[in-house]
Amino acid sequence: MKTNSFGKIYIAMMSLYFIISGIDALLNIDEKLARIGLSAITTDGEIAFILIYCSLMVGIGIAIALLFYFSKTWQYSALLAVIIISSFICFRLVGFYLTGVFSNTQISFLSAEVVEVVIGIVLLYKSGGLIKSLSIINDK
Repeated sequence: MKTNSFGKIYIAMMSLYFIISGIDALLNIDEKLARIGLSAITTDGEIAFILIYCSLMVGIGIAIALLFYFSKTWQYSALLAVIIISSFICFRLVGFYLTGVFSNTQISFLSAEVVEVVIGIVLLYKSGGLIKSLSIINDK
C-alpha cells in the first residue's frame, strides 16, 4: 500500500476515534467520569463534562473529516490530528508535573497517544505533500 492510502486510513481512524469517543462518553457519562476518577455533583457538572469532553471530541472528529473532504488531501487532517493529540500528551505531562502522579489510566492513554502521533508524523514525512503544499502557500 502507498503512503497516500495509509494516510487516508489514518485520518479515517482518527476521525472515527474522536467521534466515537465523544459519543460513547455522552452515552455513558457516569461510567466515563468514574473511569477517570471524577464525579459530577449536580447536573451542571454533567453538562460541563458534556460540553468540555464530548463536544470537543466530536467536533475534532468532524473537523478532521471535513478538512479532508474540502481539501481533497489527507495531510492537513493528519496534521490537525497530530497537533491535537500532541497537545493531549503535553498536558498529560503537565498534569503529571503538577500532581506528581501518573495513574495506570494516564499511562495507557499516553502510550496510545504516542503511537498515534508517531504514525501521523511518519505518514506526513513520507508523503512529502505537506511540505510541497506549504511551499506553494508561501510562494503566493
